[in-house]
Amino acid sequence: MKKNLQYSALGLACLLAAAVPVQALAATVVSPRFSRSEEEWARLEDNTLEYDEIEDLIHEYNVTVINNRTSYRDYRGDTPSDVAQRYRDAASELRDSIEFPTDPTEISYATMIMAAQTSETMAKNLEKQADNNVDDAQSIYMQYEQVEANLVFNTKQNLISYEQKLLTDQLSRENRKLLEAQYQSAQVQASVGNATQMDVLNAKQAMEQLDSTIISNERDTQTLRQKIALATGWSYNAEPVFGELPVIDLAVTDQIDLEADKAKALEENYTLKINKRKLENSTDAAIRENLEKTIHDNQQRIASDVQTKYQSLLTARASYELAIAEQAIEAQKLAAAALRFQTGTASRLEYQQETYTMQEKDTAVETSKLGFLSAWETYQAAVKGLASADAG
Repeated sequence: MKKNLQYSALGLACLLAAAVPVQALAATVVSPRFSRSEEEWARLEDNTLEYDEIEDLIHEYNVTVINNRTSYRDYRGDTPSDVAQRYRDAASELRDSIEFPTDPTEISYATMIMAAQTSETMAKNLEKQADNNVDDAQSIYMQYEQVEANLVFNTKQNLISYEQKLLTDQLSRENRKLLEAQYQSAQVQASVGNATQMDVLNAKQAMEQLDSTIISNERDTQTLRQKIALATGWSYNAEPVFGELPVIDLAVTDQIDLEADKAKALEENYTLKINKRKLENSTDAAIRENLEKTIHDNQQRIASDVQTKYQSLLTARASYELAIAEQAIEAQKLAAAALRFQTGTASRLEYQQETYTMQEKDTAVETSKLGFLSAWETYQAAVKGLASADAG
């Protein structure tokens, strides 16, 4: 159960930074209870993470989103001059806190000097941001929306990667059984003079290398699981149940109107909207000129990025279709190998090797299916506002 959240305040200077959990906070900072039905809350508050819940879970329980939502209350209604004044106030407070050491013989003298210089640099940067500020409450709100959209996208990708790693781990363990059989066979063959000790050593090293890979993969899988849990409101060591991932019909690519999606991507893109808002707020001629160039570049990059991600989606579909075809061919080979094994014309090890190859093909199908889902989500995210575009 998501019984508590981790909370840390975000300052103005770390507007888009990932939050660092520092203390427990009761889950009273989510949306008002009346904003959802009791059935919806119950679904979000159980110990199962369903794929279609990710967006809502992040909106209600993600630390960064909660911090940004809380922080935005201070900016609501602010004009660019109000935001600029916040930067200047922050710089002033920072300068007031700077203490330069006076005794060079102190052990911490060099460290204190460095800290003071760092603070001075930060203060200057804040003042520069104030002088060049073109943000207001609306642009800051859009930046927070962009952060949330990225968190949703990244969490979906992490969950897909997590499932892919589980498949890889399962296949590696099956491969370990095969390598064990090959090692034992090499030992037998060496005992009767049909193999060398080098063959035995190579077979043993193959097992040891795979063992190392399995351990590394387990560590990576656990790290992904912790990232997913934290992003969606659980503590890092929680054990939520992950629901099944959706299966995307390959035919969806036939229904895509690429030009219409490019137009939608231009309309929805967060970076482009933010830069346009900044242009509206700017009065300095040099800043306006730079923003106009940036916006033009944004428009070119967004269309290009959607095109690129569309091609990647088609490539992922082709890989999925190829994996299915190879799976069917291998199924026939396995059936033939089974018949040879039954009639005594193939050894148990030969049959085991063919069985593992079939498992490889099965895993390739499932992995490429997830790859297609990942490419689909990436394309959809680009169309809905996350297409790559440089910030102003």
